[in-house]
Amino acid sequence: MDIKTYISTGIIEEYALGVLPQEDASILECVMKNNVEVRNAVLEAQKTFELLADAEAIEPPSELKSQIFAKLDFAKSTENTNNLTETKSVSAPIIPLNKKSENSNFSKFALIAASLLLLLSLGYNFFNSQKQSKEISQLATNNTILSTQVSELQSQNTMILNSKNIKLNGVAAHPGMLANVYWDSSKKVYLKVNNLPAAPQGKQYQLWAIVDGKPVSAGMFDGSKPDSIQSMAVIDKAQAFAITLEKAGGSPTPTMENMMVMGTT
Repeated sequence: MDIKTYISTGIIEEYALGVLPQEDASILECVMKNNVEVRNAVLEAQKTFELLADAEAIEPPSELKSQIFAKLDFAKSTENTNNLTETKSVSAPIIPLNKKSENSNFSKFALIAASLLLLLSLGYNFFNSQKQSKEISQLATNNTILSTQVSELQSQNTMILNSKNIKLNGVAAHPGMLANVYWDSSKKVYLKVNNLPAAPQGKQYQLWAIVDGKPVSAGMFDGSKPDSIQSMAVIDKAQAFAITLEKAGGSPTPTMENMMVMGTT
């Protein structure tokens, strides 16, 4: 967190008001020792609140002191002070001490306004903090998704480099159709559809391996995901691979008139 963001969190005002927890106050004091900008911000906040407190203070009238002393009876009893002249008590009007001037009322409102502004600032900073936490959480989620995607791509690239690539081209009835079969050392088959139309409703594509002249199903696949590499069956040996369009769920034997692509190993 940079210094300006740190200052704008409201921690400076809490410290100046004396409401900051001791642990946070200790951290702030350490920061003040090493950062002039933070130290100046604290001093300015303290000065502002001191000015507000001084503005709220009420200075008593200059004549109040003499009136209070006049009200007090310093005359001693005549029983013990025959040689002193008797003093008379002075009756003075009582001046209410809680009478405030217009200036003091204005100062009170100024202090209240400053307090409200501080609360609003703290609330705003808290809202921003919550918003930033959500953004950080979302960034972490996005980073996890991207990391997973990168890992999958790396695995696919490794598989492609270590597999036999068999290109399946469109047959005469479907020129331009294209797919790739990757056959790794463990005999696992992977399929990448490059150019096949989406299967009609109620239909599904089926991959076949031609083993000793006979078609063996290598599994159904989703034709709606072009360019994705899909895991198919394990085929121990094959002389060719082909794709046909079959009814949903697959067929025990390929429909030859619905063959889309084919390629030899």
